[in-house]
Amino acid sequence: MLASKIRPATISDIPSIVEIRLGAVTEEDISEFGVPEDNLYSSITKLKEIWNFGNRLKDGFEVFVSEEQGKVIGFIVFTMKRDDNIDNIVVAKDEQGKGVGRALVEFVEELAKSRGFSVLKTDTTENAEGVPWRAYGFWRKMGYEDKGVRLSTEYGFKVIPLTKNLE
Repeated sequence: MLASKIRPATISDIPSIVEIRLGAVTEEDISEFGVPEDNLYSSITKLKEIWNFGNRLKDGFEVFVSEEQGKVIGFIVFTMKRDDNIDNIVVAKDEQGKGVGRALVEFVEELAKSRGFSVLKTDTTENAEGVPWRAYGFWRKMGYEDKGVRLSTEYGFKVIPLTKNLE
């Protein structure tokens, strides 16, 4: 990875965020792991509707982007208001495996610590056969713990809550 910079997203980053999300999620992700095909981050119109000010969405979520040579190559969505503080992270397909995701998560972990968090939470999914989505390995490498809990959904896949102690 070249020297990328992480910064608060702006409304002008929405097309890049949507392009990254659409390019990184495969048909298998959608059908096998419950990754929503039509989620908030895959629609310029939907995302613009809930963008509030600065890098904040109307529900208090904050969006940060990783930028390299003026191009957005990944994004992360952080919130202080829910059980999964890291709501979404996506790295452009051709930038995956280069440390972009790690840098985004480490950035949010430091931000969370500066705001008084001692634990950070996120989640991923597993399919009906119990196979976790590829993000699971990433989160485990980042030090997030799987306590063995699986939450059922109406879509046939299960949510895997993950936590990391920041102290």
